[in-house]
Amino acid sequence: MSDILCRWLNLELGLSKVVEPHSFSKDFSSGYLLGEILSRYQLQDDFQHFTKNGTASAKLNNFTRLEPSLQLLGVAFDLGVAKSVMRGQPGAATRLLYQLYVLLQKKKRSGLTGTAMETMQPTATTRLHRIENHIYNQRLRGVVKREVDERMQKITQRFDRRAQEGFGRSVMLELQQEEKRRHLQEERRLQDIQKLQQVRRKQQEMMECIQTAAVQIPKPPVSRSLRAPRKRQQHEAQSVHQQIAQFEKNRKRLSPASCGPAALSVQVTRAVSEDEMAQWNSDYVQKIRQRLEEDANAREQREKRRRRALIQQLHTHHTHEEMIREEQLIGRLMRQSQQEKRMAVQLMQIRQQKEVLRQNRILQQRQFEEQRLADLQQILDQEAMVLEQTRLERQEELCKERELHARLAAERAQSKHQKHLNICRGILDQIVDLATKSAEYRLLTANVIPGKMLREWKELYFSGEPLYDGVKVEQEVEVEKQNILNQQDYSEYTNMTGEWAWPEEEGEIKAPPPNNDILGHVVARLQDIVNPPGPGDPPPLFPSFTLRACVLGKLCSGKTSCLTRISQVHGIHILSAEVLIQEALEAHQAGELDPERDPNSESQEKKESSGSEEQVEEGAELPAAADSEPAANDPQPAEPLKQHSNTKRSLRAQYGAEVEKVLKRGGAVSDELLIDILIHAIRQVPEGQGWVLDGFPISVSQARLLEKALSGTDPDQADRKRRNKRPNLAKDRNAPKAPPPPSPALHLAVLLQVSEEQVVDRAVRRSPEQVREENAAPAEDTQQRAPPAGEHTLIQHRIAEFQEAWPKLEKWFGEKQRILVKVSAELDEDSLFSSVESVLYNAINTTQKESLGHNDTEDNPSVQSAESGGAAGHTSVAVEEACSPTPGSVGWVYADEPLPKEIPEFLVGYWETVCSSYDSSVKVVMQNLRSERNLIIHHLYNTREDYKQFLQRPDLKQECVCVWQRDFNSVPDNMRHDEETKTELHQRLDDLRECLWDICDKRKEEAEQKRAGVMEDGWLEDHTGLLINHYSTLLQVEVDRFQDTLNVLRDYYTGMYRTALPEAAEFTCIPLLDITDNDTQPNGTTAGPSPGSAPLEKHTRSAGKKEAEPEEKKNENKKTRVVPLVEYRSPPTDPSVLLQDIHHTALTAITNMASVEVQRLECEANEEQHITTDKAQTHTEGSAARRSATKKSAKKKSPPTPVKQPTPPPAAPVEESPEEVQRRAVRSRIRLEYSTALQHEECAVRQRMELVKLHALKTVQSIQHRAERTHTDLQEWLNHRFTSEINSIDRLAEVVKFHIEGGLKITHELVLESTDFFIDGETRMLPTPPPQPRPPPLERTNDSTLTVLQLHGLLAQLHRIAPAGLVSSKELCEFLQELTSLTMGSDALPEPWTNITDSQLQELVCMLVQDSGMVNWRQFLLSAAQPWPRPSQKQLLKTLRRFREMDTEARGVLTLQQYTQVELWFSGGRDVSVPDDTAEPLSYDRLTHLKQFFFMLFSDPDPTPPVLDYLTMLLYFCCHPDPAHGFTRALSLLTQHHLQHTHTGTSTLLKSVLYMDGGEECEAEEEDDGVYDEGDSVSLDELLRVLNHGRTLTTSHHNKHTNNTEDMKQDLIKVFKDLGFDPEEKVPFSILSQHLFLQDLMESSNQYLLADIHTVLQLQKSEEEPSVFTS
Repeated sequence: MSDILCRWLNLELGLSKVVEPHSFSKDFSSGYLLGEILSRYQLQDDFQHFTKNGTASAKLNNFTRLEPSLQLLGVAFDLGVAKSVMRGQPGAATRLLYQLYVLLQKKKRSGLTGTAMETMQPTATTRLHRIENHIYNQRLRGVVKREVDERMQKITQRFDRRAQEGFGRSVMLELQQEEKRRHLQEERRLQDIQKLQQVRRKQQEMMECIQTAAVQIPKPPVSRSLRAPRKRQQHEAQSVHQQIAQFEKNRKRLSPASCGPAALSVQVTRAVSEDEMAQWNSDYVQKIRQRLEEDANAREQREKRRRRALIQQLHTHHTHEEMIREEQLIGRLMRQSQQEKRMAVQLMQIRQQKEVLRQNRILQQRQFEEQRLADLQQILDQEAMVLEQTRLERQEELCKERELHARLAAERAQSKHQKHLNICRGILDQIVDLATKSAEYRLLTANVIPGKMLREWKELYFSGEPLYDGVKVEQEVEVEKQNILNQQDYSEYTNMTGEWAWPEEEGEIKAPPPNNDILGHVVARLQDIVNPPGPGDPPPLFPSFTLRACVLGKLCSGKTSCLTRISQVHGIHILSAEVLIQEALEAHQAGELDPERDPNSESQEKKESSGSEEQVEEGAELPAAADSEPAANDPQPAEPLKQHSNTKRSLRAQYGAEVEKVLKRGGAVSDELLIDILIHAIRQVPEGQGWVLDGFPISVSQARLLEKALSGTDPDQADRKRRNKRPNLAKDRNAPKAPPPPSPALHLAVLLQVSEEQVVDRAVRRSPEQVREENAAPAEDTQQRAPPAGEHTLIQHRIAEFQEAWPKLEKWFGEKQRILVKVSAELDEDSLFSSVESVLYNAINTTQKESLGHNDTEDNPSVQSAESGGAAGHTSVAVEEACSPTPGSVGWVYADEPLPKEIPEFLVGYWETVCSSYDSSVKVVMQNLRSERNLIIHHLYNTREDYKQFLQRPDLKQECVCVWQRDFNSVPDNMRHDEETKTELHQRLDDLRECLWDICDKRKEEAEQKRAGVMEDGWLEDHTGLLINHYSTLLQVEVDRFQDTLNVLRDYYTGMYRTALPEAAEFTCIPLLDITDNDTQPNGTTAGPSPGSAPLEKHTRSAGKKEAEPEEKKNENKKTRVVPLVEYRSPPTDPSVLLQDIHHTALTAITNMASVEVQRLECEANEEQHITTDKAQTHTEGSAARRSATKKSAKKKSPPTPVKQPTPPPAAPVEESPEEVQRRAVRSRIRLEYSTALQHEECAVRQRMELVKLHALKTVQSIQHRAERTHTDLQEWLNHRFTSEINSIDRLAEVVKFHIEGGLKITHELVLESTDFFIDGETRMLPTPPPQPRPPPLERTNDSTLTVLQLHGLLAQLHRIAPAGLVSSKELCEFLQELTSLTMGSDALPEPWTNITDSQLQELVCMLVQDSGMVNWRQFLLSAAQPWPRPSQKQLLKTLRRFREMDTEARGVLTLQQYTQVELWFSGGRDVSVPDDTAEPLSYDRLTHLKQFFFMLFSDPDPTPPVLDYLTMLLYFCCHPDPAHGFTRALSLLTQHHLQHTHTGTSTLLKSVLYMDGGEECEAEEEDDGVYDEGDSVSLDELLRVLNHGRTLTTSHHNKHTNNTEDMKQDLIKVFKDLGFDPEEKVPFSILSQHLFLQDLMESSNQYLLADIHTVLQLQKSEEEPSVFTS
């Protein structure tokens, strides 16, 4: 590879440097040679900017410029590859060069340039590469170090090295000193050791001297006898005496009397007296004696210890000797018993020898027999050894089989996983493409994705087609994509759905035009005439079977054993393909003949043979097996049938001969032949019995062939018809419906489910004979033939075959035929037999029930005929009684007169051409519309992007600023504070601003010119014209369809009663727009269709004329269609007007064609009427004259002028023959049918053309709107750019003015970059932002108090539940429970409300519930809205007066506007303190918002605008903790007088509301300031109004009252009478309130009870706090 690369680089490219394989890493580390390679292929335009040296900056520059070109080529080049190449890692440059070499050779062969490759890339991919390039550059700068950094690193390393050396030197000095110190310590330690050794040596010498000087007393020898101690004592005593004697001798010799050396001692001791010497001697002797005594005692003690040890040794010795004696005794006894045994054996042997000698002959015979038995046993042992060896080999093979199974299972699982992974990867890629496509559209248009485009992407996604159109997409895939989208658009267009739905803006939405039933009948009749339907093939005849089933499963799943047992028990025939093939072979080898042969059977067999041939021919279309030979696939069942007539052999033998031929050729038995064998075996099953197929079929092709052979129907026929279906624009409603799908040929298909591990285990447990039998069976077909290998290979092969074929079989039997039943086979034999038996039994019962029901319907044909006859009679009567049907309706009888043969043959082909042309033309137009849509979207996007780039082009403002700043700083410092200098500098600043403004103005003018050029380039107008041409083409297609349909109908109906057909008019051409720039062709004509339009070539002659004219005239009459053109560019015309004109032209053409045909029909009818009138007039003149007149009229072909006679003489009526009357009726019926069909087609084409016009107008307006929005965006970008530049110039001027006034130099660099102003290029100057608006006031939750916003939410929900205002207590409890549970953790309710318990909730509801069980939720919300100022009676009356003053019309209601103008008893909008911090909101005015809430609570929302009954509202506010007090307040409000009632029985708890703010003050004010009228009276109506407030229903404690107003009224009348007043009179309240009944009513009036809800919630909180402390 390195040689190839060197040859390519040095010879072909001729690089500037000769490279060698060993120097790749070094030569290409700088990237210069890589850029030179790319520049040779014209892929690196900026090669002149490459740097050749190997510095870090050069590498950074080169590899930054290399990355886009490498990405364009498709090289896997990232930061890691660049790093490895720059660092010269081995092999990195070689791999990169090899990739470059391969890709550049491909590019060279394709002939593409770099620009072409960039152009072909999708926009999204280009943008992604741009982003990746930016990221790569940033990361590369971080990886590659600058030269300054490298130098600094080297300097740092050098100084670090020096520092380390200095540090090392200092450390070594310390180490040397420490080593010296350690050495001295070691020397001292050695000296001390030597001294110690010397001391120890001296001590040892002294000890040796002492030891030598000591007297050694030898120890007595150890004697084993008892006398040894005594002898040793005597010897010791003797030695002691001898020593003493010796000592005495020595002493005497050393005495003073002696001479020699003793003389000196005498002289020395002469001073010692003799007495002292004697004393000393005696002491010395005494010491010796004492020592001798001690030695004697010591010897005695030693003797005692020695004696004790000897005694112990003696005892041990005696014990050991005793054990030895016992062992010797036992050995002696054992030897004696063995000798006795040997003697007994010898005696027995002698006895046997004697017996042998006597029976010599008998023993010889026995020996011979034993020899034979031994030989036999040896043989058996050898066989056992062989069997054991075989068993071991079998176990080894089984182990191999298990390993193979595990490996194959793992491979299958891996392949399945890989398959699923690929599917998931494909789906994920499609999802990513869909998301990218959506993002790309949003990027291009910044709009919501339209539904049409989403439907297109969805269709492509579900079809598995790629969404992007790139170079890698093959042509076939692109064609398939277009076909899918075209079909989708075509279906939407024809069905008027999706994008082609009728616009809602047009008023009534129109449905698609209905089917033309007359045209459908005409087309169907013509097709039946040309291709008459033939009779279907009769189904094959089989006996009636109780069961037709098959049992499938893997190898060793128990099929055969279970079915064999079922056959023995129930007598069901089991058909196995292997057994049948074997029987056929045996029949052939045995030469089996057909004993029962007669002519009838021969004819039947011929029929069967023909049927089998047809089956084989149809089955031959199915795909054959992959490994079957061609000879095996040829259908050959006909050959044995030919031999049958000659040899009279049985059919089974003939099949066996065919099987033998196939097997001899080494092939597999074909599916067709196998099906024939099975069908023959099925015919042999007796009638009334059942049969089951064992392990067949094993493939879908076999299942299809079996279904076809048993039922006679082709299961693939419907699919083929659906695939080959041609487009048809008219359907026959009366066409015969397709027959229902036939029932499956099999009643049941059973699958025995077993795992693969179980299969292997069962195969292991099988005997070798069973294995050999199974392997010896002939192969059924290609799928069952295993390769010649071991048994384990065969098992795995069959398992793999079943797994490969079963999914298709499961789909066939399960989804299509629905006869599949799965049974678990991982059971014992008995359980499996029971399961399969029950399944088969259920199938037999179901089959018998269906056959009985079918027989009942067949046994009563009279009932069916009577029912059908009755229905037919009823239909005929209904038709007769009804009005005359219209053409094409259900009761219409079509005119089916005979036609000439050539007319149907031509019209059928002509109609098929019309349908296919319409289909293809519409799809071509739809494809063109899609392409134009995409082109326009991309053009507008490119326009915006180009304009953005144009606005961001560089300018010369910064150069002007730099020059001005340099001049400004050149002014001396001492002159800057001079006023004249400041004035001069200000003038210079103004000049700079003028210069900068001129640059901005010039750039703005250039941008405006650019925008004007974009708007006037004419591209959008040209493509709008193309769109109009496409829609014109679609209108042309509709016009052509109408004209073609008209020709077909005219030729069909005219051919029924005329021989000469009318000539067809020339086809109408819709004008197209001329969008070309050249004027070479004349205006208004062209030689063909417009660009992009569908092919619109049609026949221009009618059917009859085409048949009548000779070939020469046909060729002469062929003309090229002339398409008129309309000027589009000059003068410019509104596209909407052009579309209206084109649509009007098409409608005019349709109207003219229809009117011409209608006039022609009217002329024919008038002509026929004139002929009939003429015949009537000539009949009165006589028979002869009538005949002559008739002949003349027939010759002249013109009716005579009718002669009118005022008083014609009575003449006999004209008698017309029935044939003429019928012929005239048929012609009138034909004309009626034709006109109706023509009218229907005209309405349909008008509707479709109107839809095309509306769609075209909508599309053109959408394009214009997009273009206008694009142009507006361009203008806004331009204005924003210009304004930003002006603002940056102003900010620059402010900074400069500050320095001028301060007399300072501008030390910082002023930078004007684009629309921004920077100082030193880093600090950006921005205008001061405006202050943030103050946030709106927000009410904060306070304990259990509901905010106004929460009150509004409760109001809306309660109004939705019970609009009338009353809700049951149960519903209210459920509502509050659900509300508190759903709003947990939110701000919908305060925390005490969300933590309320069920008991407290029940208590809260019971406080408000009325006697009827209902709750007024307005009263509940009023109580829940506390705290609010509770009004006194005086305040209520004043408020009522204010409401009535505002209600000028005295209607009793107020609107919201009037309500807000009335002041209530409390005033909102108090003085609110405004915080200084604008970020803090204003304080919340709760009373003002509560006032608005009260209007919403008590108003009626049904009127517009909502109105408030203020009296009802004030009655609600009369509520009080004491209901009697509230009742009194309400009555005072109605009477408009202050009433007082003192009630002593009210609980003190109800009289105080601690939670209300100001409640007690209001009551005190009411008691002090209120003036009560004791004499004020109350009427009966006022009492009823107060009691009926809120629709309350009350019950007394003492008396039971009814629940209606009338009963209440009667009770109150009775009270009035008890008090002595009439009902019409008013009763003083002081008297009335003393009545017990009224007191009871007042105390039980819960509608005036102001419940203290907060007390309940506070009680809950107080109950929770002690529990916390106790815990």
